[in-house]
Amino acid sequence: MKTALNKIYQHRLYPVLLLGIHLAILGTVIYFIDFCNDDQIQKILGKWIPWNLKFNFFLILTAIVVCHRDIFNAAKEFFNKRGAFLLVLVCSAFLISAFVASRTHRIYYDEDIYANTAQNIALNGQTGYSDYGTFEYDEYYSHWTTYNKEPSGWPYLISLVFDLGGIDELYAFVLNNVIFSASVLLTFLIAWNIGADYVTAFFAGLAFATIPHNLIWANTAAAEPSAAFFTGLTLLVLIVFLKTQKDRHLFALTVIIPFASQMRPESLLIGLLAFTAFCVFCPKMLTHRRVWTYALFITVMIAPSLLHIYFVSGHSWGAEGPKFSFDFLPNNLDCNGMYYLNNKEFPLILTVLATLGLVRTRFLLKWRLMILCWFILFWGIFLFFYAGSYRYGADVRFALLSFMPLAVLAGFGAGFMRDLITAINPATQKPDSHQPQTAVTLIILTVLFSFAGFLPMVRQVSQEAWGARYDHKFAREFIEKIPRRSIVLTHTPTMFLLWGQNAIQTYAGLNDPDLIENLIQKFQGHVYFHYNYWCNTQSLKNQRLCRAIKDKYHLKEIAFAREQHYEYGLYQMGLKEPRK
Repeated sequence: MKTALNKIYQHRLYPVLLLGIHLAILGTVIYFIDFCNDDQIQKILGKWIPWNLKFNFFLILTAIVVCHRDIFNAAKEFFNKRGAFLLVLVCSAFLISAFVASRTHRIYYDEDIYANTAQNIALNGQTGYSDYGTFEYDEYYSHWTTYNKEPSGWPYLISLVFDLGGIDELYAFVLNNVIFSASVLLTFLIAWNIGADYVTAFFAGLAFATIPHNLIWANTAAAEPSAAFFTGLTLLVLIVFLKTQKDRHLFALTVIIPFASQMRPESLLIGLLAFTAFCVFCPKMLTHRRVWTYALFITVMIAPSLLHIYFVSGHSWGAEGPKFSFDFLPNNLDCNGMYYLNNKEFPLILTVLATLGLVRTRFLLKWRLMILCWFILFWGIFLFFYAGSYRYGADVRFALLSFMPLAVLAGFGAGFMRDLITAINPATQKPDSHQPQTAVTLIILTVLFSFAGFLPMVRQVSQEAWGARYDHKFAREFIEKIPRRSIVLTHTPTMFLLWGQNAIQTYAGLNDPDLIENLIQKFQGHVYFHYNYWCNTQSLKNQRLCRAIKDKYHLKEIAFAREQHYEYGLYQMGLKEPRK
């Protein structure tokens, strides 16, 4: 069998066959686009993407097994005192993110959607969030499932934790804590693999661990920490492959790229970055048949992502006009550029060190350009996005994708400062001099002292999204006052379903009154209307919907709460007159 496959691989027509396979896979995507309507595409993606992600994740585990000797040999270098210091840094990052940063949702109600999508993947094998779901003796049914415009990579990761521990939104927070601390180690390894000594790489990990918004968003259920981590992991494997050019590392790279590209919409840029690196470091390899053979893994597993992009391209994404435009550049450039310079939300010292790392260090120019390109891609893409400003709501989370390359450069800048401080003092020429250790200590203390000034910001919940935050808080309290076997009409079924509470979208009360009457009979009168955040907003559509529910049904108050001028309540619903 091996001999036969080798003959095919060596055949002069093999490149033609290879090209045909790539085109056939892409042709399948085009076929779905041309011959399937939106409902059919949604059903295809709903089933295809979870299976694709499972297969992709299995291949990543396979790559870890294939490369286990490389991983073990790299780890052996740190089975010593240096490794202990690194372990302390990683564990400290986990503890600060989990117990110092406020644990709260910061993008409502997207994080509930991510977790409910994970719930559907784990329990139903289908991606999408539920507008109507019920539990029959703990067996979950999603009756109305809506395909989410966001990629499903992050919900899939949450679903793995749900598979192991059950459905609990707390696990999404803890998973992000783990991902953040692993990203600190990843930053260290990237710097280490492009030529940094231990201390310089340690500086890079420390820089990443002390970025305030990294810590803030690491204690949410948002997708950005995982997007940053898998982008960094792709870069690490890419660097290793470019240095070794071994098949096992190429295999690892080609199975990580498609998985990393499914964390956020802009995560697809990782493919462009990898291609650019090939063009710069080893352009001749782009003509090798083995590269395009392994690239089949990318083509196969990126195919549903391409179909996904087509399907969601018509969504408004909250914008009535264009989503991307040069018109947004001046404002976003001013905001997103000053973010790294004003020392209000991002430590200026890290920006200074990153600049030094880029222009004054001795490590290879091509590595510096790769890291710079990484930063420019994932920072620059938002300059043209209508909601790309870091001051636009909670969209400062987009900055997370730029932090790792900055931290790597800052590590090299700190290494440069260590060498500079050491060289200034003539005592460093003496064998018993402790000046290098003193320089290292001074730099660490300076970074930590700067970071300490941002701790109040890290700890605070902030006024952002206060109305939705209290909606979330009160809703959790409200459902303790009703029987387990009941159902709630609400604008946000996703969060109730995560708590194991039957829920259905509010509009069903008007669009499908027969269903509501059946639910009242099924649940013996325990059908409730959730007067929530959306009923308090300035949106006339939502206000009219909530008023129409009040007008159409008898409502008996079960719970009520107020925060500022917002009112929240839970009301038992009854029919005003029997339906015929």
